[in-house]
Amino acid sequence: MNTLKPDSRIQPLCEAIIAKRLGDISILPDKLVKHVFLVYGDFIAAYLNVLRQKEGKPRDWFPESLSIDPVWGDEMRHFFSDYQHIAKAFLTLNKQIDELREIDKDKQPNLYEHAVAGILSHERR
Repeated sequence: MNTLKPDSRIQPLCEAIIAKRLGDISILPDKLVKHVFLVYGDFIAAYLNVLRQKEGKPRDWFPESLSIDPVWGDEMRHFFSDYQHIAKAFLTLNKQIDELREIDKDKQPNLYEHAVAGILSHERR
């Protein structure tokens, strides 16, 4: 469950980080695109909170751009808080999207749809 207050400034960071990590996601099913944005939004909000704390920044500090440190992302899985679940969802989603991109949806449409359904089974309800 996301207990972090939404921040409209996160959307542009989300778009940039998604494009850098996952490439063009517009070819994915709409429901999956929405799921990607939700997972990335939660992760980036949590990541920024950790970054603020680590660097002693005020609560209202917000970077102009952001690069995700993979080591930090992995370490967030070990925090005893909502961050642990958020980081795990983020890292799992990245792996699943990588695997999905390996499937030729024209030659293996059933496998592709099954993989999409598997990813969405982790979607928040």
